[in-house]
Amino acid sequence: MSNTISINQRVMSIMETKHLTRSSFAALLETSLPVLTHISSGRNKPGLEFIQKVIEKFPEISPDWLLMGKGEMLRAQKEIPKLDKEIDQLNSIQAEIELQKKSISQIEQYNRILIKEINYLAELQHILTKYQTNSSKQIENIEIIKKEILQKLK
Repeated sequence: MSNTISINQRVMSIMETKHLTRSSFAALLETSLPVLTHISSGRNKPGLEFIQKVIEKFPEISPDWLLMGKGEMLRAQKEIPKLDKEIDQLNSIQAEIELQKKSISQIEQYNRILIKEINYLAELQHILTKYQTNSSKQIENIEIIKKEILQKLK
């Protein structure tokens, strides 16, 4: 819209665009119906407080358009970037992390089993060493007894 439309007309355009009656528009802006009637007739221009209420109650209205008639009535909507690709990447990373956690858990389980096996083998080694030592002593004892028997037989 061009700035040939007065601020009064721009205020009334908002009311019409929002499909409001004069009384509901006045109530929404917390102003009296006579004030709105004087603005709509062009008798009075809207004051600063009135303009502030319009901008507060209708944040989608462009203040530049309302005050100076520049640009479009509605503010340009900020485009929300599409993050589908990034969300898919994050989901993929999360799935990979879960797989790695599972693998780490399995590795820890295998390590616990291996440590138990190593401890068991160490115990067996100790027992074998003990039996070997005992066996060696028994063999020595047998040899001594054998010698004694042989000497007695002679």
